Amino acid sequence: MTGAAVAAVTQNLDIRAGSCVAPLHHPARIAEEWAVIDNLTNGRVGLAIASGWQPDDFVLRPENTPPENKPAMYDAIDQLRKLWAGEAVEYPKKDGTLHAVITQPRPVSKTLPIWVTTAGNPQTWKEAGEIGANVLTHLLGQSVDEVADKIKIYHAALREAGHDPDDFKVTVMLHTYLDETRERAEEVAREPMKDYLRSAAGLIKQYAWAFPAFKKPEGATNAFDVNLEGLSSEELDAILEFAFQRYFNDSGMFGTIADGLARTEQLKKIGVDEVACLIDYGISVPQVLEGLKPLAEVLTLANRETKLAEDDFSLAAQIVRHGVTHLQCTPSMAQMLVTNEEAQQALAQVKHLMVGGEALPGSLVAALQTHTQAGLQNMYGPTETTIWSTTQMVTDAGANTAPIGTPIANTQVFILDDKMSSQPVGVAGELWIGGDGVTLGYWERSAMTAERFVDNPFGPGKLYRTGDVVSWDASGCLHFAGRADAQVKIRGHRIELGEIEARLAALPGVTQAVVIARDGPAGAQLVGYVTPKAAVTETAAKAALAQDLPAIMVPSAIVTLDAMPLTPNKKIDRKALPAPVARSAAPRAATPAADAQTPQDSSATQATIAQVWTGLLGVADIRAEDNFFALGGHSLLAVQAHRDIRVALGNTSLSITDIFRFPTLGALAGHLDKAQGGAGPKRAMPAVQVQESAAILRHASPVLPIQTAEIVQKRCAMRAARRKADA
Repeated sequence: MTGAAVAAVTQNLDIRAGSCVAPLHHPARIAEEWAVIDNLTNGRVGLAIASGWQPDDFVLRPENTPPENKPAMYDAIDQLRKLWAGEAVEYPKKDGTLHAVITQPRPVSKTLPIWVTTAGNPQTWKEAGEIGANVLTHLLGQSVDEVADKIKIYHAALREAGHDPDDFKVTVMLHTYLDETRERAEEVAREPMKDYLRSAAGLIKQYAWAFPAFKKPEGATNAFDVNLEGLSSEELDAILEFAFQRYFNDSGMFGTIADGLARTEQLKKIGVDEVACLIDYGISVPQVLEGLKPLAEVLTLANRETKLAEDDFSLAAQIVRHGVTHLQCTPSMAQMLVTNEEAQQALAQVKHLMVGGEALPGSLVAALQTHTQAGLQNMYGPTETTIWSTTQMVTDAGANTAPIGTPIANTQVFILDDKMSSQPVGVAGELWIGGDGVTLGYWERSAMTAERFVDNPFGPGKLYRTGDVVSWDASGCLHFAGRADAQVKIRGHRIELGEIEARLAALPGVTQAVVIARDGPAGAQLVGYVTPKAAVTETAAKAALAQDLPAIMVPSAIVTLDAMPLTPNKKIDRKALPAPVARSAAPRAATPAADAQTPQDSSATQATIAQVWTGLLGVADIRAEDNFFALGGHSLLAVQAHRDIRVALGNTSLSITDIFRFPTLGALAGHLDKAQGGAGPKRAMPAVQVQESAAILRHASPVLPIQTAEIVQKRCAMRAARRKADA
């Protein structure tokens, strides 16, 4: 009735039911009534179909009472489509015999646009995609991020059913009111919205368990576990105010034109195609009509065409200018795109992304999925096999590194060990590639050609040795584990840099991460490099990594860069990564040289220990709060530090375990002074002599593993105790 009334007074607006609870009505009646409106509007109708939830409503058709309502909804949709298309649908008569029905009048439009209304159940989103329907939803009981995840489920179901997601719409209904100021909009909307919610609260109290948007308390297993009836009027008003604030700030379109535009842009980015604005929920008619003016401005701004400057030849501009649908680039380039606002918007129109040339991190997959609905294909292959050798469609962002898939046509791949034996499923080995794409070798570089290109022991032709470490999974898919030459040894431990990079890239605020091994004063140490979208502190990053990685795999330094250095091919140039900048020494006040017999305070002890640490770690200006291990120290260096400090301070009471028990400079110095009765060290060497003596001692004495050093120390202490007792 309402649709017919609106149809009679407009020539431009589409008339859409939002929503028709189909299980309450006969499909033939729905088809005929909406065919009338379709004729009145010359084909401008659409139906959002809901399953219903209120049990009492089903007095109209008791046989469809929940839980039969949802199957009945899908049956109704199927019958509506047939009736709309002019097909005969059989229905039973009183005597049980079937009668074929063709509805009248015939509609103007050939097909009936249908939306499935869902309160947020992911299964309903999936089912809507499977039957090729649009979706109508809202933000009651679900966040924007949750809707984004469900849109991915919906689009995947559409593709699986053979549909193109571009042919379907996701519509989000929002309670709406816009005004000149946010405060004015809140004042106008508050009481009408609370009254609206209050009436809904009465339904929720009675039928909370059946209401789809109701979030059940944790641990509740049935309706009797939920008690809302005991709320006082004050408590209910407090809940309603809380609910209003939630809807006003997070779940509606309230505030100013800028707020409305921000909400539409937020929803655009997750794949929402339409916003249905619910404007009449108790606000006075004059205010509702006045509120249409700023809403119309949002409509104009949200749908304006992007005008490109004639001299803008950025990648984002080229994508928009030429309507690019397929884009191939390296992960490094893709990372640059997802961190640029203009490029993010351009990516939204791309349909197919082909990424290759480097390992594809799971964090980048997630970022790409946030900004584009494009199919993502990970393409692997070295130049020597011209060019791609394996590919994989990527849908899961959960892996640290995306799989590289299966071989393309006329290509064979082998995972071999050092003896050229095939590796079984799950066992990593080096990847060798054979087939028509393998080149003859390197021009006039016979030695390198002989090393990399060998006769194929498994068939005709040559095999190319990639240097990449991979493994098979049970489905025959290849998984990239890193470069064979990226497996570095740090203090006897084999370290896979790719694993650390994946963890570092997953930290909040990090957009890109690289880890390399660098030689330093303390030997080979790991250094991480990050490009941030928000502030990333080295201390916080190390602490976060330490929660998931063993200490040996936490970089000794994390360097923040504005952008990663790239080769001409737009791959990360690891050789161009800068060395960490050592902390420069702060100016210190000159103090007279202490007499050998003059007691020193803790600051003097700290200064001596700091000199030892500087020599070992290559870090200047070490402060009381600095941690030996956080500065790059490790167990082997702790043994050296123990020896050097004993020599420098003339303190034989220092044990190796003290280095671990008191890892900060201030704590270690305080412990030693306390052990000396507060008198400070017996003797302190000048800084130069500290360094020279430490170097001589390290040269003369082999570095023992920490466990061995502790055993040796305990035995020495036991012998000293026996000698003292004998004396």
